[in-house]
Amino acid sequence: MSHTETSELQAEVEDSIGDIYLNFVEPGSLPHGGGCGIDDSRHKLLRAKHEQFIHDAISGLSSNFAALDSSQPWFSFWCLNSLAILGCDISQQLRERVVDKLSRLQSPGGGFCGGSGQLPHLAGSFAAIMAIVLVGGEAAYSTIDRQGMYSWLMSMKRPDGAFTMHADGEVDVRGVYCAMVVASLLNIMTPEL
Repeated sequence: MSHTETSELQAEVEDSIGDIYLNFVEPGSLPHGGGCGIDDSRHKLLRAKHEQFIHDAISGLSSNFAALDSSQPWFSFWCLNSLAILGCDISQQLRERVVDKLSRLQSPGGGFCGGSGQLPHLAGSFAAIMAIVLVGGEAAYSTIDRQGMYSWLMSMKRPDGAFTMHADGEVDVRGVYCAMVVASLLNIMTPEL
């Protein structure tokens, strides 16, 4: 194989990722080899380190992540889902903090915004609803303005049945998927929708 500057830079990136990866596994724990030159046949997931990383991320990101401000519902969903996959308990305090944060991102006209002062967005609404479902409980569910969500979803629907991702936004298959999942989970599905 010929080596180019690009392939050498890629190898450097892979090696650095491998070094990071090895910080999160314990010897003798995974039943398979890793690929990409990393032999992980003697490693296992360090659940405690992953759990701490997730808690740090959901507690708030540094200003270096300002570009991801519109992804706030996604961070809640990704972190809660990661904790659920790892089988970690989600404390009542964390549940309340997530619901409070997401309720502040709910637009008065329906839908959830990615960040403060932003437009409601179908993808952000999907992530917010999925996070609230992971939190669970009547207190979390009652924060969702179902009628507002329905009205907003109807305003995102186009005559051809597609959905815009936000007011005057792009149209693609994500819109239909996000709208239908949200409507289904909130039990607001109608023939018109």
